[in-house]
Amino acid sequence: MRQKAGVRAAAASLALLAACACSHKGSPTSGTTPGELDAGDAAASHDDAGDAAASLADAGDAGEPVDAGPPSLGLEGKRIFHAGDSMVGGEAGLSRLLHSKFKAEGAKYQSDTVVSASLLTFNLQSRFAKGLQRTHPDIVIITLGANDVFVPSPEVLAVHVKGIVKKVGDRECYWMSPATWKPDTGVVEVIKANAAPCKFFDSRNMDIPRSGDRIHPTDKGGAQWGEKFWTFFLAEHGHGAKVDADAGAPDAAAP
Repeated sequence: MRQKAGVRAAAASLALLAACACSHKGSPTSGTTPGELDAGDAAASHDDAGDAAASLADAGDAGEPVDAGPPSLGLEGKRIFHAGDSMVGGEAGLSRLLHSKFKAEGAKYQSDTVVSASLLTFNLQSRFAKGLQRTHPDIVIITLGANDVFVPSPEVLAVHVKGIVKKVGDRECYWMSPATWKPDTGVVEVIKANAAPCKFFDSRNMDIPRSGDRIHPTDKGGAQWGEKFWTFFLAEHGHGAKVDADAGAPDAAAP
């Protein structure tokens, strides 16, 4: 690099000047005649030259760009509202993990769990709309559909998926599909097809620890689910490789 080459050249020049100074340092006023320079003084002069060279080298290094780590997500002061059925987890598992992630970024995370909520009831009741009015979120996360996984004709729920998304408005939005424990009858595909402009994260048949009912994630399972979503979220914000929203969904025949 040109800058470092210049620094080395300057250091070499200083060393040469110091060497010259060593040969002329004696003077009548000092009581030392030319050619009788004290050996300690000569060593000090060489040390001074070395210190100067080191200082110049440090100055050259300081001019190089410093890796300040990954850029910020730009979430400082942002408000996140996470709503959905019991899979949201209240203050445990999934919501606890996401709360810690967003808090570390300077954002305020709030969750709202509606036990036994279905796509139909979530759309027709006013709780979600009121939650949006209360929290004034910049980012909305929806975790919904677990109570509809075995509906015989899931296509009839498309209108309710669209109705829920309409309430979100033009806010940044993510829809986490239910972390299904058995193959569903098609509701996840209905959500996927109608959730836009919300970004869709596919959680089907995720291999995570589940509680005694073998449906709801344990705290550990919820945290693992949250980590997978966070990786997806980071990629959507330009951190890491773009993640395929369907990449984590195993074969529909999986148990």
